[in-house]
Amino acid sequence: MDADKPAQRKSYAGNTTLEIFEVLWRHSYFGHGLTVRQILDELARKHQLEDPSELPTEKTIRNQLKKLTSTEFLGRHIGHLTESDLAGIECKNPQPGWYLDAFLSTAEMRLLLDSLTLSRISLDTMDDLIGKIRELAGAAGQAVGYLDHVATYTHINGEFLSTIDQLNQAIEEGHGVTFQYRDYGPDGTLIPHKSRTGAGRITYTADPYQMVYKNGRYYLICHLHGEDNLRIFVVNRIANVSAKGRNGTVPLEKPAPADFDAVNFMRHRPYPVADAPIRIRMAVRDESMLNNVFEWFDDPQIKHSPDGTQFEVIVDAPERAVFWWALQYSWDGRVVILEPDSLKRKLYDAGRRMATAYAPE
Repeated sequence: MDADKPAQRKSYAGNTTLEIFEVLWRHSYFGHGLTVRQILDELARKHQLEDPSELPTEKTIRNQLKKLTSTEFLGRHIGHLTESDLAGIECKNPQPGWYLDAFLSTAEMRLLLDSLTLSRISLDTMDDLIGKIRELAGAAGQAVGYLDHVATYTHINGEFLSTIDQLNQAIEEGHGVTFQYRDYGPDGTLIPHKSRTGAGRITYTADPYQMVYKNGRYYLICHLHGEDNLRIFVVNRIANVSAKGRNGTVPLEKPAPADFDAVNFMRHRPYPVADAPIRIRMAVRDESMLNNVFEWFDDPQIKHSPDGTQFEVIVDAPERAVFWWALQYSWDGRVVILEPDSLKRKLYDAGRRMATAYAPE
């Protein structure tokens, strides 16, 4: 048995580089390093080894660390921090030693993980995705424990991730899809979609342009076959996606323009409607209201009124979207639509209906 030990160490040493890389991945980050002894302790715990002779030597660990430092294995920087290096570093548990730069910073990881809470996915799916991102982040993944207590939406579509996968494949491969659309019934379950007139199309055939988040929801921007204008659908209400046509995949009727930018498309729409943007002019009578202008509109034009008492704001956005926005923010007179007249009339009619509905008895 003792005669086999040198062979065991030699065999182990062949994987030492990967083993060290994994230890640094899981237990270090910039500001929190590991000593050679700590790396060996982690290797012993991982393989449940009690005999030190079964582990690589400290010299082997140092040589492999130098090798990893010079090669930047998998594009990851490995460095060493001294006590003096830590003086200018702020982190939760500063410690000198060898470290691996995090693949995701805490801020980047937080942004990715928080976006999961916007999606209507099951608790099991959310936990699985959180686990994968934490695994990718390595030791930095320990900084997002708060998501262990985040609840998911009550009403979800079990096809959501499958729908995203099939739509993305159609977008990447350049073919159309068919799908059905759903509405929420009184009990929160998804039921076949009906238009306001009661009529409905059982199956839509579409050229998917792109998917994009807006106001906490995930949308599909697409061209429906037989229609001229673009349409927008909520992805978590899409069901039964298929790429199968009569002869192979569904052909495109109107491919997306080569320069189509879904993110920019949505930036000009405070609410996700596919109507074409128009020039809209408004008066803003409180400087603090400009916060809501810049948060909802991508590139507003702002100038002081001649008398200096208010701001004139011009935006390019769909009239219907600005109608909803104005209903939200013009209740106290700090926002007044000046142009176009068609939008002013719609707001006037809406105000009359609300005045009637809420008139004191």
